[in-house]
Amino acid sequence: MNLRSAGVGVIFFLAANMAQAVYNINIDQVGPDVVMSGSGSIVISPALSSGSIGPCLLGGDGLIYTNALCIGTDIDGDRYLGVLTPGISLPSAVASFGSSSFGPNVFLLGNDLYLPPTYASGSPLVNQSTYAGTTLAALGLTVGTQTLFVPSGDEIVINIGLAPPAAPATPASIPTLGEYALLGMSSLLAMLGIAAVSRKRG
Repeated sequence: MNLRSAGVGVIFFLAANMAQAVYNINIDQVGPDVVMSGSGSIVISPALSSGSIGPCLLGGDGLIYTNALCIGTDIDGDRYLGVLTPGISLPSAVASFGSSSFGPNVFLLGNDLYLPPTYASGSPLVNQSTYAGTTLAALGLTVGTQTLFVPSGDEIVINIGLAPPAAPATPASIPTLGEYALLGMSSLLAMLGIAAVSRKRG
């Protein structure tokens, strides 16, 4: 391996390690319900934790409020005080508790972040909370995106009402002649051509 190749490899290695992790929270209308889905990872130092507490308070299956959002099933969580910049802000949100959930909870409260006590920094997080029989408007949520940062530079991105568009319809295939049909058609055209030439000569 030459020096140039080694240098390129080091650059790619550093770039990969400097890449920021992102934890996305998507809140969308799904039929008659509002579904809040979380996925991604967060890199954060355990040294910033200041103890464990039941994070979603009275929620259990998720919580939405003007300065709070909890997704997942309520269990104890480690709190990281003042680590979010800026703090979460949903000024029109109506205090609402989820009706069902799964996965470890992630709780945002102002500038504070709560993560599962067993959470290993940078590991995948997948969770969800459902608010049955309601709408984004009834919950006081408006379409938009909010991005919060933790000290590592990682992002927590909250997308409201921005579900990816449905996949475009597959265009109908144009029927084509099969191999034998094409051969037959060619033979027929050839015979018609020969017949026409014979007629002209006659």
